[in-house]
Amino acid sequence: MRQRAFGIMVLAAAFLAACSPPKYARYKSVSGDFSAYVPWGWNVIAEADYDAFSEVKFIGPFDADFYLGAPSMSVRWYKRYRAHTLRDGRLEMYADADDFIDQMLKQVYGKDSVLLGGGRKYADQLILDDAKAIPEAPLKESGLTAKYFAVLSPAPAAPGVVGAVKDVDGNWHNMRYHEYVVIPMEGGFYVLSYPATQQGHDKAVDRFNYLANTFHPYMVGPGGPKILIRPAAAAPKP
Repeated sequence: MRQRAFGIMVLAAAFLAACSPPKYARYKSVSGDFSAYVPWGWNVIAEADYDAFSEVKFIGPFDADFYLGAPSMSVRWYKRYRAHTLRDGRLEMYADADDFIDQMLKQVYGKDSVLLGGGRKYADQLILDDAKAIPEAPLKESGLTAKYFAVLSPAPAAPGVVGAVKDVDGNWHNMRYHEYVVIPMEGGFYVLSYPATQQGHDKAVDRFNYLANTFHPYMVGPGGPKILIRPAAAAPKP
């Protein structure tokens, strides 16, 4: 059954009474499959489609530098070879984490995009055709291996939309600067994303990196088998 849940993250009264709130709050998913430290006070929207797909989205306060006026980041789960229906009626399905990356780079962003890793442009543009060429790195909290990359890519936008920019020819664009952390798991994979704009990217990328480095799965996806991951010695603290 597809379910959607809406709510604003709330911490203990002792924290709420403090003069200055913390920068992060520990969030554990409704399904109990993961936890992570996320930005304090951001709204939380959760959605699940059986065990095939789930998404928890964190939405920040209004900021005109972000497309449609708000920064956001999300944690998504995809089960391998299981179709998921998008809100516009299209279906998506992925064989594995690399297939997800390949489809995103080719079908969502396209050949005019710039692929970035660690804040730099990849020298070999052929990497856009081969997700396996994206280097892997361990996440600090869990030690899990992940593929981290970003995409700089323009998309058409309606005139005057908040967060859109106008070029010298008068055309409006959403200058996407999207960050991804893709974590392969047995039977599926997690995708952590930060769909920022070029002008707003640096405002919350540290929060996204903190979410990724404190991401800790307890199950292989919602309702999946439990897994035990011992926190790494270098796990970051809020």
